[in-house]
Amino acid sequence: MSPEFAPFASLMGEVLELILRSGIFAKIIIFILATLSILSWAIMAQRARSLTATEIQDRKFWTKFEATRKGTMTMSELSTWCAGQGRSSLAEIFRYFADEYWPLYRQKGGGPNGDRLLLTMLERGVDRIVAKRIETFERPLTWLATFASVSPFLGLLGTVWGIMGSFLQLGKQGSATLDVVGPGIAEALITTVCGLAVAIPAVVGYNAFMRRVAHHEGEMVRLSSVLADVVTEEALEGMTVGA
Repeated sequence: MSPEFAPFASLMGEVLELILRSGIFAKIIIFILATLSILSWAIMAQRARSLTATEIQDRKFWTKFEATRKGTMTMSELSTWCAGQGRSSLAEIFRYFADEYWPLYRQKGGGPNGDRLLLTMLERGVDRIVAKRIETFERPLTWLATFASVSPFLGLLGTVWGIMGSFLQLGKQGSATLDVVGPGIAEALITTVCGLAVAIPAVVGYNAFMRRVAHHEGEMVRLSSVLADVVTEEALEGMTVGA
């Protein structure tokens, strides 16, 4: 082992020894915290994979959507491509637009009132998809927030219990030297360390993933606005032709 890692290895050995020497209540708390830590990292790994896959598909969607706007790809071709992009929220929104909304608009549109009502229908349809997708993204993250909130209190509970036991032992022995109370207090504080070790990564992960979800929501709102522009341009073109 490298000399620079020797102090760290020694500290970890002492921490492990404290855990093994701790009482049954502290060991239960540490076991619960270890379980929460495993669950937290599993949730973060799963969310990272899911959001990364979604972001990759969404970037591909924007490329193909711009091709459609330029006329090098038809709306039908893009809709067919979107059908195979199950992780992309933007693809789901466009499928709704191309397969459900656009045929209805071409059939029922016409006149300021009709176009306005159909634009409202588009907004409501996209809002439903956005709400469903955001709920899907955020549901596992609420567990991270719960773990981050609960873990420090579990650690504190173990610490208070351990310190209480140390003072009870102190009263029995009638001695207040550091040799008597030091080991007991150290064993008690180890649960607080474990609680913070669970809470800190959970808080950091929760905030990082929520920022990514917020960015993704912004992308869906952006697509909704662009699709509304497409409908408006179609309505204006129809008015020009009619004039």
